[in-house]
Amino acid sequence: MSVETLVGFGSAAEIPGEVENAKGIDWGVPIDAYLMNAAQVGSRFAASVYCDLSGVSADGMTIVTPPVRGMGNAGGFEMLQSVCGNDHYVVVTRFDRDEK
Repeated sequence: MSVETLVGFGSAAEIPGEVENAKGIDWGVPIDAYLMNAAQVGSRFAASVYCDLSGVSADGMTIVTPPVRGMGNAGGFEMLQSVCGNDHYVVVTRFDRDEK
């Protein structure tokens, strides 16, 4: 996984059920990481990462993706591909600023 900026550290987190559901979908390509509470900033996302294929980022860590583009949806989740084409991410949940 190519993570351009590490924003912060999460604790060793349990894998959320929503991530497990997204992992159960055949995306047709290896998924580099699953993103929760993903907030889009231009062509990038800031999010809590889970199941980082490279092992660089701990579950629950906050990361910023490289520039990405949407590739499709399945099961209520969205697959993204890095503009360079090397990385694939699944947005499990989007950031909801109104959530309390």
